[in-house]
Amino acid sequence: MVKVNKNRINVLNQTEPDIESGEYVLYWVLMYRRTRYNHALQRAIEWANELGKPLLVFEPLQLEYEWASDRFQQFIIESMKDSYEAFSKSKAGYFPFVETIEGELNGLLESLVSKASVVISDDYPAYFIPQMAAKGEGIVTCKYEIVDSNGLMPIRSAEKEFVRAHDFRRNMHKNIVGHLESPPEENPLSKLKMSFNEDVIKATLKKWEPTNFTNINIPELVSELPVDKSVKASNITGGYKAAKERMDNFLETSFNDYSERRSHPSEDVGSGLSPYFHFGNLSSYEVFKKIVEMEGWSKDKTNEKKVGNRREWWGMSENAEGFLDQLITWREVGFHTCVYKSNYDQYESLPEWALETLEEHSKDEREHIYSFEELENSKTHDEIWNAAQKQLKEEGIIQNYLRMLWGKKILEWTEHPKTALNYMIQLNNKYALDGRDPNSYSGIFWTLGRYDRAWGPERPIFGKIRYMTSDSTAKKFNLSGYLEKWS
Repeated sequence: MVKVNKNRINVLNQTEPDIESGEYVLYWVLMYRRTRYNHALQRAIEWANELGKPLLVFEPLQLEYEWASDRFQQFIIESMKDSYEAFSKSKAGYFPFVETIEGELNGLLESLVSKASVVISDDYPAYFIPQMAAKGEGIVTCKYEIVDSNGLMPIRSAEKEFVRAHDFRRNMHKNIVGHLESPPEENPLSKLKMSFNEDVIKATLKKWEPTNFTNINIPELVSELPVDKSVKASNITGGYKAAKERMDNFLETSFNDYSERRSHPSEDVGSGLSPYFHFGNLSSYEVFKKIVEMEGWSKDKTNEKKVGNRREWWGMSENAEGFLDQLITWREVGFHTCVYKSNYDQYESLPEWALETLEEHSKDEREHIYSFEELENSKTHDEIWNAAQKQLKEEGIIQNYLRMLWGKKILEWTEHPKTALNYMIQLNNKYALDGRDPNSYSGIFWTLGRYDRAWGPERPIFGKIRYMTSDSTAKKFNLSGYLEKWS
């Protein structure tokens, strides 16, 4: 069993493992809702085997968090059901708990921690997860570590923030081969030595019963939860099984057209994997490994003369090079930003040149100004934008190219760039299945200049910010299929 790279382990206290009174190693799941290619689960199993203890996996789903809705609760519960099935076939104990009444979870983590030798959790740098992990520091008295299983590059491996995607790409090209030498285990549960005895916790947890996933009716359960009912569950199913099916389908059917067709709104050529990455159902390493196998790639095929280039460094096909740039560069640069910039979700975090040009043009006359409610309900004059917003509201995603246009038009149609940013964050985090994620913050802030450069000619409202229009989009693509579906 390959040990987890130390660059992925963040030790939150220097306490030694509680070998004498601790009865198990506890893995507290916050984000990585999968049993495959999971560095955090792997680290928990390392500790369990080293200490000769069983493993207990605790996965809670609370009610009280910002933007909690039927959409997100259902996706997460579907993910938990897949985990339940996987853990039931292993030696690990699994304690899933879906909160149905506010406050039901109070005290449960403390009770589980009190019997633990070591506690492992997920190192995820955005949303309220860092605060949750930090909360554990006041509760956990034994060894406590959080482990990064977000991407191919450890999020704490760099010494600085990358202000441009090109800079991150150069760093990645120079270092990723070394990080690939310690990949996550495909099925770490198979390496677990000791079986968990449920009697160990029954006496301790008289107040709580784990959620029974044996014959669960998920839509019925979700319908009774006191969360936002205006955001309906998506037709996109959560969980590892759905994620793998989507991955396999993409690689078998759309991948060969990816480079040429990925931006076309009327064609389903995108991977569609971002919700599964966000909710931790799928490891980007598993996708990377599949592509490596398809391409027959080995590290000796890299081209050192192309360090920092979007293409030709990997020595793979054009489709693979293009997809890997999205999967690694553009996805992971946002994680590094969240680690090194605590105000990653604030207007003031934009580059100085972007702040300067946006402020210079903040009082420019706008032909159209829309309220948040008008935008939310697709009440603009722009048919293309309305369709994109409708897709977001109903399905929880926006086609990749139109997502960029969506943000650019909000900048154009609001009174101030700060207002535009607030509207984008609220709409994205309320409706998008991959919202509240470092990658989605990257996309939103990119529309205002993050990871980009100054562009000319300077324009009203946008200043030197990259410009996009619905008219040019309509000329560039055949939108008939997309508009027919979402208008």
